Amino acid sequence: MQLLITSILAMAVVTTVTTAIPQFSALSGNRCTNCHIAPSGGGIRNDLGWYSWYDVGMIPRDSSFLSWMYELDKENTFFDGLLTLGMDARIQSTRSFSSADAKRSTFPMQASLYAAITPIKAVTIEGTFNLAALRTGPNSDQRIVYPGQRMGSLSAIIAPSLSLPQLRIGLFRPSIGMRYDDHTMGAFGYATSARRQTLLAPDWSEYGAEITYEGLRWLTLQSGVFGSEGLSQVRISDGGSQNVSAIAGNQPTVTARAVVWPRAFDDMLNMWFGASVLRNNVFTLSSAFVGIGLSDHLSLMVDHTAMQLTDVISTKQTTAELLYQASTWAFPFVRLERYWTDQSQAQGTVLTDAAVLGAQIFVAPYVELRPEYRILDTFREGYASRWNLQLHIYY
Repeated sequence: MQLLITSILAMAVVTTVTTAIPQFSALSGNRCTNCHIAPSGGGIRNDLGWYSWYDVGMIPRDSSFLSWMYELDKENTFFDGLLTLGMDARIQSTRSFSSADAKRSTFPMQASLYAAITPIKAVTIEGTFNLAALRTGPNSDQRIVYPGQRMGSLSAIIAPSLSLPQLRIGLFRPSIGMRYDDHTMGAFGYATSARRQTLLAPDWSEYGAEITYEGLRWLTLQSGVFGSEGLSQVRISDGGSQNVSAIAGNQPTVTARAVVWPRAFDDMLNMWFGASVLRNNVFTLSSAFVGIGLSDHLSLMVDHTAMQLTDVISTKQTTAELLYQASTWAFPFVRLERYWTDQSQAQGTVLTDAAVLGAQIFVAPYVELRPEYRILDTFREGYASRWNLQLHIYY
């Protein structure tokens, strides 16, 4: 009966593509909470988010040599909805841009295990454990993690009804910008003459509380107050000899985010428009984003972020991506990125451009390959290019 109800809901409110990452959200008209438990997407998928992708793959689950793998795979909720499980594992093969002779390396980007418990309808306790953060360096016991990266997260989501605001408290990622699943994308990062740096690490989270209102289907409003332990680990250069913390002191971090989700032409044209801001003392991180999609055909996404650390650095970054749904399991895309960086102790504005040609190919249920060809154009003469490959296993 539960499977039947889920199937009916899936056919009624979603199209073929329903995963709520921004690109696919524009293809389907779904907002983040249609498919994820977290209000801003990412992390564990709810039963609809799981069901809508459980059979997507070039090789279907009922094929003669794969069917045995999925015999017990009926749903991602257990004990009459009390427990929900999930995971995301990503491995990347790449070569650094730092040297023409750089060797190819393969390493885990993410290995996150998810679980959520719903003891009563109005309360969900969800958590994440990042196995990739246990990775240590060669001949060393020191863990290899991005600045600000956590071992996991844990939060309680209190939602009395769909028409009322919900409260989330605990250790989790503040809701800012759009939640992208590709950690190599330029949003919330910057480039200098020497390197490209990500401000928000994979599995970044902070202790805090956040209120979300989604009582109207076309509107999301969020505001939160957080600590700054994670972001304080991020070191930023002024272009000279000084590296300072993005956030210093004990002043709380305040966030706000708003997104509208209009649809038009009998729900064939899907759109989202939004903006967000994160502020802590003299550090500000803001973003504006838009997505437009033709259901089950094309999506266009543009994201602009800006970072300001007074007397240290000022940056802007714009990403534009066009994605085409060639089939239910193949999504070629092209992405353009531009970075503007001004450092207080460096002369002039550093401009960096990047172009990415790639595809999301769902080989079998829960298995995605993401090949890409990345071109980077910096202040140096000429440009550099690299082939990369990501393997994504999810549930």
